[in-house]
Amino acid sequence: MARGVPPISRATALLVEEVPRSRLTSICDVGANPVVVPPYAGLLKAGACRVTGFEPNRDAFARLMETKGANESYHNVAVGDGGEVDYHLYTVSSLSSVFPPHMAGLRAIGASRWGRVEAVEKMKTVTLDKLKGLEPFDCLKIDIQGGELAVFRNARKAMAECICVIVEARYLQIYENEPMLGGIDAELRAQGFMLHRFIWNKAKPMPSSQGGRLLRGRHNDQLVDGDAVYLRHPGLIAGWSDDQLAHGAILGSTLFESHSFVLYCLDELVRRGRIGASLPARYVDRLPAELRVEGDKTRVSERVLRRQKARADRAAADGMPEAPDRAAE
Repeated sequence: MARGVPPISRATALLVEEVPRSRLTSICDVGANPVVVPPYAGLLKAGACRVTGFEPNRDAFARLMETKGANESYHNVAVGDGGEVDYHLYTVSSLSSVFPPHMAGLRAIGASRWGRVEAVEKMKTVTLDKLKGLEPFDCLKIDIQGGELAVFRNARKAMAECICVIVEARYLQIYENEPMLGGIDAELRAQGFMLHRFIWNKAKPMPSSQGGRLLRGRHNDQLVDGDAVYLRHPGLIAGWSDDQLAHGAILGSTLFESHSFVLYCLDELVRRGRIGASLPARYVDRLPAELRVEGDKTRVSERVLRRQKARADRAAADGMPEAPDRAAE
């Protein structure tokens, strides 16, 4: 996993070094198919987290086992409600699901090819609540193409101390009978989580007779899905344990880059006397300049100076006196 993975940021490194935790931050990854580099890769490389992953696709599981490090463990099982399911192996492996394709939805975005199923296999699922030896985890990252709701409903005990959930939320139906965003949201809210933010959203153009005349990428009008972040109710932070606050800060700094949430956790740790009062400010000091007021002022000053120089150059070329720059006054 570590090869080719960028290091954690200076701000995150500060948290890893100075925020006390009784154990490494723990991530449960349901649907760990390594199609892309996972958002926790930097933490893994730094030795700052543990990952327990589940991947039923044999080829994807084999790739995970080839590259796994000391703080990673993977299981070649499907997580769900504990029953037997039909696992649809799609031509595009990342689309494989317990659900068959909803061709009407796929046609609406010109993606009928996504609905090609190579085979259907009977597969026994396991539930997180009944899985022996599963360590407590702080973040549940899940992307199993429509099967998320079954996992949540059978993981209420396992998720009891979990701080955040990163889940693929569907807006346009692409599988038959799959739960959509509303169903996922209702279940997570019932478990005490609140929608925090969207990391990204995928949208596609709708096919038409004039599609060839439209600029590619400028007409992605139909939302398909996206990664949503749910937090354990942040308004009830006073009831969080010290460890939950520490893990929440580290996860917010890396997995979904919510720096105001990080500072929200750090301020609570300061109030409890668990960290020094200077740590929140030092965290902000280490954020990229473009995320800080000081950095924004610097950029404004640079723009003013460039504008003044350009005006002076034009005036010199025209033999005219330079006009004052009102923005600099």
